[in-house]
Amino acid sequence: MRSFFSLALIASATGILASPADPMITASPTLAKRATSCTFSGSNGAASASASQKACATMVLSALAVPSGTTLDLSDLADDTTVIFEGETTWGYKEWSGPLLQISGKGIKVQGASGAVLNPDGARWWDGEGSNGGKTKPKFFYAHDLSDASITDLHITNTPVQAVSINGCDGLTVTDMTIDNSAGDSAGGHNTDGFDIGSSSDVTITGAKVYNQDDCVAVNSGTGVTFSGGLDEWYVM
Repeated sequence: MRSFFSLALIASATGILASPADPMITASPTLAKRATSCTFSGSNGAASASASQKACATMVLSALAVPSGTTLDLSDLADDTTVIFEGETTWGYKEWSGPLLQISGKGIKVQGASGAVLNPDGARWWDGEGSNGGKTKPKFFYAHDLSDASITDLHITNTPVQAVSINGCDGLTVTDMTIDNSAGDSAGGHNTDGFDIGSSSDVTITGAKVYNQDDCVAVNSGTGVTFSGGLDEWYVM
């Protein structure tokens, strides 16, 4: 007992039996804060929307007037962003290659509100030449590098040439889209393809209505591409 008592005293004096250290407290990770909903409109709305892609969980694009020679650029959206088009979206006139609209990202949901129209007024470029010559015509919508995404209820009218380019996508569902270039039958519309698809997988297009002067759907490369329940009326000059 005496020997044990002495050792205990020595250990206590030298700090060998010190109390356990207090647990280290780690700060909680900081989560990026995003506004629930942001609305953009008018002639300055396109630039503001492009600059705010990471800041809004839902982006409402209400009657945008996109300036000439400008892409409505939503190619850097935060994951799981919802984009809603309201009213009539228009674009100014310029001879250039485009695109007029570009959307990319993961888990993106693009929706057209009731009565919404995307109207680039392609008749200003139509000259019967399409992409083969004449005026330089901008392609309309680049749906590029989308994954686990959806596009629903968009109504597009009078594209200068090709309407929707789907490229580099993996898991994209397009539902109830209307592409109406029927005015081009008598006004010089040409090469107004509905959907051009390349380097994509698991793309499903359902219930589309396409009125144009070229292919309804052109699959250049990809796997798991499905087009069903749609309507195509086309006229080639």
